Amino acid sequence: MFWYLVVFACLLALALVERGQKWPGITAAVILGAMCALRYETGFDWVEYELHYALAPGLFTPDLYAGVNPISYEPGFELVNRALRSIGAGFAWLVFVIGVFNLVVLYAFIRRFSPLILPVLIWYYGFVFLTGQMATMRQSLSVSFIYLAMMARNDGRIVRAVVWSVVAVSMHSFAIIFLPLVFVSWRPWRASILFGVAVLGFAASTIGGNLFAAVANAVLQVVDAGVVAERLEIYSSLVGAAISPVSIILVAMHIAFVAILRRRGVDDYIANVAGWSAWLIVILHTWFASFPILWNRVMLVTFPLEAIVLLRIYHAQLADWFFRARLIIASSGVALVALVYALANEQSLVYEPYENVAVTWVRGPYGTGRLRYQIIRAENNSLLAEQKR
Repeated sequence: MFWYLVVFACLLALALVERGQKWPGITAAVILGAMCALRYETGFDWVEYELHYALAPGLFTPDLYAGVNPISYEPGFELVNRALRSIGAGFAWLVFVIGVFNLVVLYAFIRRFSPLILPVLIWYYGFVFLTGQMATMRQSLSVSFIYLAMMARNDGRIVRAVVWSVVAVSMHSFAIIFLPLVFVSWRPWRASILFGVAVLGFAASTIGGNLFAAVANAVLQVVDAGVVAERLEIYSSLVGAAISPVSIILVAMHIAFVAILRRRGVDDYIANVAGWSAWLIVILHTWFASFPILWNRVMLVTFPLEAIVLLRIYHAQLADWFFRARLIIASSGVALVALVYALANEQSLVYEPYENVAVTWVRGPYGTGRLRYQIIRAENNSLLAEQKR
């Protein structure tokens, strides 16, 4: 946990000195970009991506391993793999390129819409950095293109927004769920309605169990081929999780955000997107409460959007350094609790200790990342088999 807390402390220090200058935000983005881009055998998914990358052909070479490669991905992500393989880059370069690209786009997105960079990055780091930049390479890459699509849509460049949206889906099919957000143009409905939807959703999830499995199985009756059907089949086979107090707190936070948004009467593109994003995550979090893989991914969009819009709402008060300091310290405290909670989770074995690829340049392969990953995978598979009995 040590290095994660060191990075958090650096972000907090930078936040306290940020007064509209560029260098604190750029410095913070470089720190976070280096952390995810230079990680070595740390996080989820990298084993599958490493295997797939090793078997991927170059752009203009035949796929010799088509019959033995057990993993298939969306065409955009396949293209990224093949392009890097064509120039002889190792797997570490894939991790590096994706990590750097994601943080460059995230920084550009925040800077476009937010009066301050660091509070948003701290909020992002506490709540979604691990699951986004350290665990889901394809998903984080697709979300970056969703950010680009939103920036284009805000500027009235509809064609460019459509292009970026298509690229996002080509990186990860789950990005389809974000497409309505990109092109939304009206204010979200009231928080009282959202509260009612949430109560009904929790009730339905409690009574109905894993609703996603039922929906996915219905879709699979119609869609019987392709990577989307393949993913739905995998996800629908997973056993759901129980509704937790943390889930209820997160849902309450999103409902409160919509209430603030409506009360303040904010009505511009990015505020409306943030409001409907909160609606989306509450629906997924309540009606599909037993299936966190859905709302965990939507968090990558919702959490930074909410932080950005709240800073825009209180922009005038931010001119007061004491108000800004109190806001930063309070929000950082919440983000720190979220970060420590995630790192204290039994699944955090894949994140701790943090290992860096730069060390391998000096001493070669090191650490226990692969072993820790295998332990978590074995525990998850064992739990899944036990729950299915």
